[in-house]
Amino acid sequence: MKSNDLDEIFVDPIIQYDRKYPERRLYLAIILQALMDATKDKSDVDKRRAKAWFKCSIGVTCDNFEFICDHAGVEPNYVRSFAYEVIHSENPRTFRYKIRQYKRMITKEKDANE
Repeated sequence: MKSNDLDEIFVDPIIQYDRKYPERRLYLAIILQALMDATKDKSDVDKRRAKAWFKCSIGVTCDNFEFICDHAGVEPNYVRSFAYEVIHSENPRTFRYKIRQYKRMITKEKDANE
């Protein structure tokens, strides 16, 4: 798993962003923040919850995850498997750096459209 794999998951939906649906940025940002929380150095409640959110397979939490992914324009199962690899990677800091870049990209696009 390479940090460039993030491009396929997150940059493509951002680039393909349809200006009629600006909420996609919000949903992408939620997924990115959950990845940031899940890969924190220190263990805390947010980290445990984020990991559980990616792992869920049934119930309301799972429905929420799938809703967020669907509205972000990304495949839930692909995001789950990607998140698993990121969380268990040897160096999640590389991914955290890349995620911060994508979050900035989402914010810049939002500011440019206002």
